[in-house]
Order: sequence, then structure tokens, then C-alpha cells
Amino acid sequence: MATNPIDENQCPLCGGNNHCGAHADTPCWCCSVGIPQGLRDLVPAEKQMKACICPQCVAKFQQSQQQQ
Repeated sequence: MATNPIDENQCPLCGGNNHCGAHADTPCWCCSVGIPQGLRDLVPAEKQMKACICPQCVAKFQQSQQQQ
């Protein structure tokens, strides 16, 4: 059974563009933002540490935490 390769530019949660800058000359945007552990825990095991979570998912998660 073949597995689909993981696209490092695709958010592992929503599938949108994560605007990853890991291979750019400057640090990725996520290096300047704290990605909450609770959000990282939502990433499927096979995609953990393989692609960045997108800024939109980070913002939505942070908003949901503030509303609690």
C-alpha cells in the first residue's frame, strides 16, 4: 500500500498553505510565534514535525482558548 508524501507547504490540520519559510534565508514566521502544545497535539501522528501549522489555524486555536 503506497502512502502519500507529505507536502511541507501544506498545513497538517486544514490542508491550506502554511507559508513555511524553513528553507528561506530568514527564519520561518512560526519561529517568532509560540505554537501552543494543545494545537500541536492535534496534528496527526504521521504528520508531526513534518509540516508547519498555518497562521490561520494558530489564530483560530488562540481565539478559541481565549473564549474559554
